[in-house]
Amino acid sequence: MEISSSALHQRVYTPINALAAHAEHLQAQSLSDLLENSDAAQQRAASLAYTFGSLHIDFSKQRLTQETLSLLVAWAQSCGLETKRQALFAGAEVNASEQRPALHMAARWPTNKTAPDGMETAAAFCQQQRTKMASLVQRVHLGEWFGATGQAITDVVHIGVGGSDLGPKLVSEALADRPSRVKVGVHYVSTMDGSQLLPLMETLNPATTLLVLASKSFTTADTQFNVRSALLWLSDALEVEEETIRRYQLLGVSSKPDKMTEFGIPLAHQLEFKEWIGGRFSLWSPIGVSVAMQLGIEHFDALLEGAHAMDQHFMAAPLEANLPTLTALVGAWNSQFLNIPTHAVLPYDGRLKSLAAYLQQLEMESNGKSVGLDGRSINHATCPILWGDVGPNAQHAFYQLLHQGGHTVSADFVAVADRAVSAFEHVNTALNDQEALTLANCLAQSQLFALGDDAIPPALRGYMAQGYRGNQPNSVILLKSLDAWSIGALLALYEHKVFVLSVLWNINPFDQPGVELGKQLANSLYLTLAGQPIDHQNVEDPGTAQLLRKVSEWRQQCNEKGSSQ
Repeated sequence: MEISSSALHQRVYTPINALAAHAEHLQAQSLSDLLENSDAAQQRAASLAYTFGSLHIDFSKQRLTQETLSLLVAWAQSCGLETKRQALFAGAEVNASEQRPALHMAARWPTNKTAPDGMETAAAFCQQQRTKMASLVQRVHLGEWFGATGQAITDVVHIGVGGSDLGPKLVSEALADRPSRVKVGVHYVSTMDGSQLLPLMETLNPATTLLVLASKSFTTADTQFNVRSALLWLSDALEVEEETIRRYQLLGVSSKPDKMTEFGIPLAHQLEFKEWIGGRFSLWSPIGVSVAMQLGIEHFDALLEGAHAMDQHFMAAPLEANLPTLTALVGAWNSQFLNIPTHAVLPYDGRLKSLAAYLQQLEMESNGKSVGLDGRSINHATCPILWGDVGPNAQHAFYQLLHQGGHTVSADFVAVADRAVSAFEHVNTALNDQEALTLANCLAQSQLFALGDDAIPPALRGYMAQGYRGNQPNSVILLKSLDAWSIGALLALYEHKVFVLSVLWNINPFDQPGVELGKQLANSLYLTLAGQPIDHQNVEDPGTAQLLRKVSEWRQQCNEKGSSQ
């Protein structure tokens, strides 16, 4: 079959092919070359730094140039990003497999601003639920929410998993760093083994503890088992019927109001969000009620304001100056064209210790797929493996491998420029020194990732071990301060990054079929371990069979030992 010259031209000069050729050209140029101390390098660095409100992002240590960005933006345009972005905010059915829109942005849309066409009904519903949530939060803060024995609520146990846990927990850890800021105690329970719940049973007052059952589907086994155990604890400790506990000391948050009612939660204690808000995008919905109870509704509102500001920026800013778009394009460049398989998230602030875990779910559950919207297999890398830890701790754990091992990674360094502290004069000075040291380590490690041995000062060369490989691309995200607005904007930035990447890779970021089969297999194995009849037999393999026998053997020994004591 003869190929026409025009067809050959189209095949050769697609944005993908242009980027692949450009990547091959850049392989010969290291980050040390791009960051040399010259006027051109300084101009390049200045052109790759962006500020939005209290967020500042520096891409200068990425292995790219302005030409790279131009090619990446052209790729995004060829994928129809601007049209698909508009469809997202207009409530189009962007979640094709589940036949629904993805309107988590509606949950943070302000009441004093008209929502885009197609989002009006969703925004109005979210605002109504936010009003109801604020009323419930106020009852707790005024000491007017009473438990089954008539005592006011002092503590909240938030029971959820995945998106119903990671977002609220991250914000709580980041903002509730001082007892003086906390209005009620909030405790997060997610692990299905009960290990987080047991210590709370020994330390909290059951008469003043409110359970928050946060579950989009209201069927997640992890959450159901935890809440049933918690209800039994409160019922036994207070010597009241479990039905009474559900009526007075249980708040439900779900997209299934009928199931909450069937479970015995009064309508007044139900908060709802719709199916068009995915679990990992649900922090902004009533799933965040525990954050509002812990910190106050004003802080939760500021969180929404920061996220909404990023929504506005994402909707309106041209692609070449659009921070979520640029962050996504840089990520795609690293994973797809520079063939970097993992991405480290390294916050240099202990209050952001759960950031990596939050982003793992957000990005890998959304874009960890190899089948496109057209049903065809994708023949290149998509989402990298995300991992990380608090930077100062990580330096004493895995940085040795990153600096001198054989693995190439990309990274986000996240730091906070200023932390307001009110303490005694000498304590203030000491804490300020610690903050300065933390920031210095962040900047030094970012530089060392990029430059490797070239980062060693001339005066120390010959006196230090070398072999720092360098050339590890990384971005530095600097927050002016760690407050609710900044966290809201930061997390919304990453959310929109996920959407942009899904457009580039032609995948659906709003479903997660890959998590379902494991749950189904676990249900059957659970019935086997519990000695209950099962509807169908799992596929048998000798490895799993011998593990089941060993578990049964040891559990029987424990039971026999317990009964003999």
